[in-house]
Amino acid sequence: MRRIKHNLGRLPQVRMGHHRMPDAVLGIGLAGAIAVGTLLPVSQAFANPSSHRTDAAAVTTADTAATQDANRDGGQTASRSETREPVQQQSQAPADQAAADQAANDQAAAEKAAADKAAAEKAAADQAAADKAAADKAAADQAAAEKAAADQAAAQQAAAPAKKTYANNLDGWIEEARDVLAANGKHVPSARAMHAAAIAESGGNPNAQNNWDSNAKKGTPSIGLTQVIMPTFKVYALPGHTDIRNPVDNLIASSQYCDARYGNMDNMAAARGYGAHWRGY
Repeated sequence: MRRIKHNLGRLPQVRMGHHRMPDAVLGIGLAGAIAVGTLLPVSQAFANPSSHRTDAAAVTTADTAATQDANRDGGQTASRSETREPVQQQSQAPADQAAADQAANDQAAAEKAAADKAAAEKAAADQAAADKAAADKAAADQAAAEKAAADQAAAQQAAAPAKKTYANNLDGWIEEARDVLAANGKHVPSARAMHAAAIAESGGNPNAQNNWDSNAKKGTPSIGLTQVIMPTFKVYALPGHTDIRNPVDNLIASSQYCDARYGNMDNMAAARGYGAHWRGY
């Protein structure tokens, strides 16, 4: 551009008022000036090729140097990046390993907790089943024992003779008294002797009481079916038969007394004619 201005400066200066020149002439002149400015450097290049080559070489050298600088900077940058990358990788590796180990430990702990929970639940279920089985067995054993006891009681009741019943009168009392004496291994008098003693002494009344004889005057009146005084009754009564006004108990004690004093009640009754000529005994 400086060459162009310099060459333009060498052009002849034409002093002419523009009002004297037509517009077409001015246009042609301007176009010619532009053409000369453009072609002049080309002609100079052909005229002085060494100068042109020097400028091109300088440009090429500058470009090459810039490229080398850029490559050197890039290489250094890459080298620094490559140097930093292994360090970063080395520092990152332990952290990654620690995180992986922690994750593995957490998973193992979770699995162990789940296994422990499952084992505890199974143990609880097994214990509940065992408790239920034990309770069921205990209930079954108790039911079996109760059934066995009931069956045994029924069998004993069936095997035992039916309980004998007695009439609630003099004959019934005599019959029961004789059975009790036999069951206790005692001498059993005849029903005739017992009957004679009961009729002669009280007229067959189990509630009779003598308040006028010598025993009554002593404070021990004769009482009951065979008119026995209380001291004598207590000596000869059998266990479980201690009610002096009970006709059966009274007959038992009277028979025991006759055995001790007369050998037996039949001896005593026969000596009194079984009531034909009765006297106190």
